[in-house]
Amino acid sequence: MHGIVTQIGISLLAATALGFVFQYFKQPVILGYLVAGAVIGPEIGFRLVSEPESIEVISEIGLILLLFIIGLEINPKRLVSSGKQLVLGGVGQFILCSIMGVGFFLLPVFHLKSGMDALYLSLFCALSSTAIVVKILYDKFELDTLPGRLSLGILIFQDIWAILILALQPNFTNPNLVLVGIALAKSAGLLAAGYLLSRYVMRWIYGQISKTPEMVVAMSIAWCAFMAGLGSWIGLSMEMGALIAGVSISAFPYSVHVSAKVLPLRDFFLTLFFLSIGMKIPAPNTGILMFSAVIVLFVIMSRFLSVYPLLAMAGSGRRTCFITSVNLAQISEFSLVVASLGVGYGHIDQGVLSLIIYAMAMTSVLTSYAIKGNHRLFLVCDRILTAMGFASKDRMAHENEGEQAYPVVLLGYHRGAKAFIERIAQAAPRFLSNILVIDYNPELLKELNERGIKGVFGDISSVDTLEHVHVADAEVIVSTIPDMLLKGTSNQAMVKACRAIAPQAFIVATADENDQIQDLKNMGANEVLLPYDLIGHHLSELILKTCEEQDV
Repeated sequence: MHGIVTQIGISLLAATALGFVFQYFKQPVILGYLVAGAVIGPEIGFRLVSEPESIEVISEIGLILLLFIIGLEINPKRLVSSGKQLVLGGVGQFILCSIMGVGFFLLPVFHLKSGMDALYLSLFCALSSTAIVVKILYDKFELDTLPGRLSLGILIFQDIWAILILALQPNFTNPNLVLVGIALAKSAGLLAAGYLLSRYVMRWIYGQISKTPEMVVAMSIAWCAFMAGLGSWIGLSMEMGALIAGVSISAFPYSVHVSAKVLPLRDFFLTLFFLSIGMKIPAPNTGILMFSAVIVLFVIMSRFLSVYPLLAMAGSGRRTCFITSVNLAQISEFSLVVASLGVGYGHIDQGVLSLIIYAMAMTSVLTSYAIKGNHRLFLVCDRILTAMGFASKDRMAHENEGEQAYPVVLLGYHRGAKAFIERIAQAAPRFLSNILVIDYNPELLKELNERGIKGVFGDISSVDTLEHVHVADAEVIVSTIPDMLLKGTSNQAMVKACRAIAPQAFIVATADENDQIQDLKNMGANEVLLPYDLIGHHLSELILKTCEEQDV
């Protein structure tokens, strides 16, 4: 026990140190964790951790908690509303990537030992990383955007495909279709069990303990553990059980409280998860590095040759197709599980496993940068395609419809925005027709529309909403709501999204404290409002003027 505790302590110290260094130089923290794992691991590091298996077992808790929190925050109705885009992308992506992979890796240039190597490599490249994608999208507040929901939906479909792989893997040399039916039946049974138990048992339990917040959290984690264990017991994955556990209670009024309390636990265990991956990185050689780089390039290309056309066929716009493809361009941590089992079954050798570890590490690094800058990458791609004469459907529809562009866009209609509207109404009432307001309150929007001001119901943190109302055409974008009053987003997140969509716009944001001003400007804000500073400035002028008039 003491040995495990010591190794966990060493791991966390290394992760904290390198995570701080990478964050200081504005690099992905996940990359710091991977490097930390390699430095202290037994393969190419200082062997400070001699038993990475113990860290790996504990780190699985992080993945389980991650899937549980994802489930809590999934809105099934909104996920299903993606309709044929999600179904076509989820089913077709894996099939297309697998077919392309087998054909690609069977090329004579790779000199693989057998067709089984090509099959395994194609399966590895068809699965994306749930842990990395969801964590980065969650941190960027993009999990509930259309590309975010599609990315998550396709990842869920990939989990189902992964279950089928595990069911069929022992019989790869002699496939049995009966096992496929059994795996699907188990998945449906687990989903039904989660729904029925949550509706008739968990709802009653939560009603009894709702006045004790600590018990609500404890019960939720116990429910997650129960469903994860049930999933493992019937031959599925614990991660799928945890996901179903979260989804089944996501409609309960306690889900937000549970998410807030479980997040620190999730982050702690996920840190160990990424460390454990770093510890598995073997000593490199030129052949492994070159082949791994080829695999990485294939993964990226295969996503754009599968996800992009499938979503486009289903009616998605260019931005959604592109960003979803970028989001999913990495190798899944689940591939390591499949690869390890493949070595055990004698299907592949240790060399193929080493290839996957390096390729996964490379894609983890690349995807951290790519997802963080996915909107900027799209703008570059969109400009290139438009210059070549391939205008997007969204752009053409906007031009054909001749929709009015609003020079000024207000994100939210709080007190600051109301005061601004009133001043404009007094000073230049004709200018009100140039203002667009995005807000959640239908009563306020109705009031605005009656005054001749365009009001749109929507989520100010959603990139899809901002695109839909053509924020890209705005000259000035204003957020007057401080972070303390925002839910699920922040001024930094909104500024970042608006700057990606409207690179030429003048963006005004609001800060709670002086310390936030520079961060907002770094994100792309041209001007930052500090409400208390404005009050102090106005009050000082008023008092000094009054005192001067009274000769005080």
